Amino acid sequence: MKIKEMIVVEGYHDKQAILKVVEANVIITNGSHIKAKTIELIKEAQSTSGVIVFTDPDNPGKRLRALLDNKIPGLKHAVLPSSVARDNRKVGVEHASSEHILVALQNLYTLDGQTSDLTLNDLIDLKLSGHPESQALRKQLANCLHIQEGNAKSFLKQCQFKHLTKDDLEMKLISCKNP
Repeated sequence: MKIKEMIVVEGYHDKQAILKVVEANVIITNGSHIKAKTIELIKEAQSTSGVIVFTDPDNPGKRLRALLDNKIPGLKHAVLPSSVARDNRKVGVEHASSEHILVALQNLYTLDGQTSDLTLNDLIDLKLSGHPESQALRKQLANCLHIQEGNAKSFLKQCQFKHLTKDDLEMKLISCKNP
């Protein structure tokens, strides 16, 4: 599979894992302490071919994703659940299987500034917030939606950016429990 967009990863081993699965141009940020020159290169790629941000499903990866989103509008995002990108104690794109990497690349989303009218009260009604099993339900649903795992606030934000409604989440909760 060939991808026209530039794929941004954190490290060399992440790049190697991506190139086993797809043919693409990949840029390495060398972690979350990204240089201004690298940001300019990513901006240029965004204006010509587009960019897919594919960071590790950990806090540094989330910070890098947010930093790039703030500096460069319209980026596409590929997300791996931490449960499939784990090797012993380490978490990263490099530890995911080729199948999981491909699924993440097939389920991209863009934070375009427009959001749905989904609210925190909707999450509470669906037991995705404020209930003993909320965290496990959000994690399960995040995996099905191909978004980052997180607390109720970050989960809500991602669902809003994916233009999901309460009805959408309700349907996904059913289909995720009965694949």
